Amino acid sequence: MRIWILLSMVTVALAVSGCDKGAPAPASKHDHAQHDHAQHEQAAQPEDPAGPRIETGSFLLAVAPVQPKFAAGKAGEVEIALESRGEWHVNQEYPIRVDLKAPSGVAIPKAELVKDDAKEFGEEKVRFLASVEPSAAGEHELTCDVSFAMCTEENCILERRTLAMVLEVE
Repeated sequence: MRIWILLSMVTVALAVSGCDKGAPAPASKHDHAQHDHAQHEQAAQPEDPAGPRIETGSFLLAVAPVQPKFAAGKAGEVEIALESRGEWHVNQEYPIRVDLKAPSGVAIPKAELVKDDAKEFGEEKVRFLASVEPSAAGEHELTCDVSFAMCTEENCILERRTLAMVLEVE
């Protein structure tokens, strides 16, 4: 009897402290209802902006236009965003880098972005805004090569991923 009470107290202590290491707290009907409610709230949130993306168990990497269409002769921006997933975080010490490439009809004032260029830089999210200046109407492909590292307490993985998107220029 004492062992069962002690184990129950440890389980409750772990559940209250938010520690995800150790035995999970037993599910109750109330917990299940809260979980279902959270799923419905998440489903009701607006979707991420349209654009190419790569999603794994450790990160989401996406590139999206800041405006829906670009105009020839007018500067515009694209957002490159990296978000951590689960127990993973963005390594703050690794020299994150974004290399941008486009055809001759699109000028890129700064084709290499580094940590200091980030609009947001944290363990959970890194966000860059890249300026592009299309000179001709039509569709132009923008390529983003992104180098970064994702880590847990025990492990780090170096990543190099490429995303390409089409800029629609009027």
